[in-house]
Amino acid sequence: MRLRLIDTTVHDGHQALFAGRIPPEEFEPALRELDGLGFAAIDGFGGASFETALRLGRDPWEQLRRLGEAASTTPILTLLRGQCLVGRRSLADDAVELFVEVAARHGVKVFRFLDPLNDVRNLEVPIRAARRIGGRVQAVLCYTTSPVHDLERWRALARELAELGADELVLNDAAGLLAPAAARELVRALGEATGLPLHVHAHCAGGLAAMTYLAAVEAGASGLDTTFSAFAWGGSLPAVESVVAALAGGEHDPGLDLERLIALGTRLEEVRRRHLEHLLPGADRTDPEVIGHHLPAPMLRDIREHLDRHDARPRLAEVLEEVGRVREELGHPPLFSPIREMIAAQAVFNVLAEERYATVTQELKDYLQGLYGRPPGTVDTGVRRLVLGQDEPITVRAADLLDPQVEAARAQLERRSLPASDEDVLTHLLFPALAADLFQARTAPPPPAASAIGSVEDEVVEAESEAAAGTEAAGTEAAATQPQPAPQAMSAEFEVEVEGEIFRVRVAGGGMAVTPAATPLPAPAAPAAPARAPRDGAIKAPMQGLIVRIPVSVGDEVQLGDVVAVLEAMKMQNDIVATQPGKVLDIYVKEGDVVSPDQALVAIG
Repeated sequence: MRLRLIDTTVHDGHQALFAGRIPPEEFEPALRELDGLGFAAIDGFGGASFETALRLGRDPWEQLRRLGEAASTTPILTLLRGQCLVGRRSLADDAVELFVEVAARHGVKVFRFLDPLNDVRNLEVPIRAARRIGGRVQAVLCYTTSPVHDLERWRALARELAELGADELVLNDAAGLLAPAAARELVRALGEATGLPLHVHAHCAGGLAAMTYLAAVEAGASGLDTTFSAFAWGGSLPAVESVVAALAGGEHDPGLDLERLIALGTRLEEVRRRHLEHLLPGADRTDPEVIGHHLPAPMLRDIREHLDRHDARPRLAEVLEEVGRVREELGHPPLFSPIREMIAAQAVFNVLAEERYATVTQELKDYLQGLYGRPPGTVDTGVRRLVLGQDEPITVRAADLLDPQVEAARAQLERRSLPASDEDVLTHLLFPALAADLFQARTAPPPPAASAIGSVEDEVVEAESEAAAGTEAAGTEAAATQPQPAPQAMSAEFEVEVEGEIFRVRVAGGGMAVTPAATPLPAPAAPAAPARAPRDGAIKAPMQGLIVRIPVSVGDEVQLGDVVAVLEAMKMQNDIVATQPGKVLDIYVKEGDVVSPDQALVAIG
């Protein structure tokens, strides 16, 4: 049987190097030609690209529809994170089943499911749903290295996935840590354990992937993920032109026309060159620290950027050491999104704060509560008790605790006179704030022509970029928009109430934009009081971020460990807790404020 190659150019390759920033229509001519080249599938939907599309004002479902039109004969593949689908939280079973059905309705034929913790319970419903609609199921083993991930664990995991009904297995090395010898051993062991075809997906950040692919194929792998050279190497995957040339004429020849591949690769290079300003820093290069520290390149990039914002780059070695400690305390989870972001954030907090776990993210609490799934190793009981107090983690699948969501969400949208198609309901359930922006943009009047003083779109996007700066790190997944600054224009912003609903109105030089307000209409503001000097011992922000919630008021009695503020930073919501019992004496910030490191937040006495 010929080696089967899956093309990942428009999804994983594009996301890894350019964070999904290139308009999808620029790929469509290439997709029409790629459609007839003999690939087993085109990876073009799901994963981080769904959220990225929304952040860039695009409808991911419309992108999928156009992908299906451009590539009408080659099967389309979607990557879904089990019960989380394309989000970061478990959804109810009815939402997962509907997502699979709608994806199939739009032309998806190959469903690749992974769980970041390799918790098979989170793959049961997605796999069953895909099999019910006749999709081909690829079940992923999220590769990592740790003391608890030995060969027998991988064999056991593969057998469980086979029993669930997977058509083939995928060995996914998103970090670029899979060495050739390990690949050879794993491929043989997994084949012996299940007899299923085995596909290999490996990133190049550590410089190992090309050699690993050859070892995997010689050991019996049935397929590989590749991307065209314009979007290959570095943090991406091996180039298809190189793989085909290396295997041509041998027993593993994939049978693709190399001349046609090279010609198409040249045209894709033109697309790349038009968008070099969007190339992620260092994403097109091999990073030896990936194999030196056994950490994914996006995780290393996030850590460096956040330390730079705090003028703390000299503490990089401390943070990298702390990453290992935190990961061990959490039971050695694979470093897949969103777990890797959670560990990176906690390691930075632990190093920059006066004591470890003084500030914790909501995601870390959810992880220790069991809401992401079952960790592969034993969680440190001291850390769990420190973070959760007397709360005990759940032992069931997180989705078992969720009521059906689809019809309730549909009714909610209909009450608000918002779109309520299956696609819109799913988008709303996954990313409610981004969905609201998308729905509003559909009904907004066409933007006025750009003038000498700038357009409304430029004003709004510029404001969003400034607000996002310092609260989210650029990464291979879901990077924030960073356009060139627009010419300055006079503008004003206020909120109005219409039949009980609050709308934010922005009047700018080019026109007016109206969006649903995120918070209730405030009472008329009192004259500004002189700024108060913070009291000694005030609780301070551990890093730059956005204050998303202040759950206390002046005069409230709080206990040690009570949450007094929630700060969003490093893509995570972080609980800021009381460091002593007492009464809230002062609150120095409000919801929506962007705060600096060591800025006073709350005083307790």
